[in-house]
This record gives sequence, structure tokens and C-alpha cells, in this order.
Amino acid sequence: MGALEAIIGGIITLALLLFGAHRVGKSQGKAEAQANVQEQTAAVAIAVTKRRVEAIKEASDVQQTVNHMPDDDVDRELRDNWTRKS
Repeated sequence: MGALEAIIGGIITLALLLFGAHRVGKSQGKAEAQANVQEQTAAVAIAVTKRRVEAIKEASDVQQTVNHMPDDDVDRELRDNWTRKS
């Protein structure tokens, strides 16, 4: 009976080791995936911020240009470029 108990104990120990290795690997994979998501989120936030800064700068440049133009030129530009084509 001692040999049978040793074999069963070895099988149970091996099963527990495999289960533990699976859980450790899964948790490491999950942590790595979360780190990748955080990196991607940071990269997207940086890209959005850059685009926002560019848009604000371009709007400021347009405002500056419009402020230096005579009113008739502004009206003509708006009529020529911003009216719906019929």
C-alpha cells in the first residue's frame, strides 16, 4: 500500500505544480498585457495632445491673419471659400 500512496501523492503533487505554473504564467501574461495597454493609452494621449496643439496654433494663425485684413477682404474670402456650392 505504501507504493500506491507514493504514486498517488506524486501524481497529486505534479498536478498541483502544473496548476500553480499555469496560474503564475497567466498572471504574468495579464500584467504584461495591462502594461502594453497603458503604453498604448499614453501614446494615444500624446498624439491627441499634439494634434490639439497644432489645431490651436493654426486657429491662432488664422485669427491673426483675419485681424490684419481689411473688412472687405475678409468678406470676400468668406464668400469665395466658405459658401455652399449650388
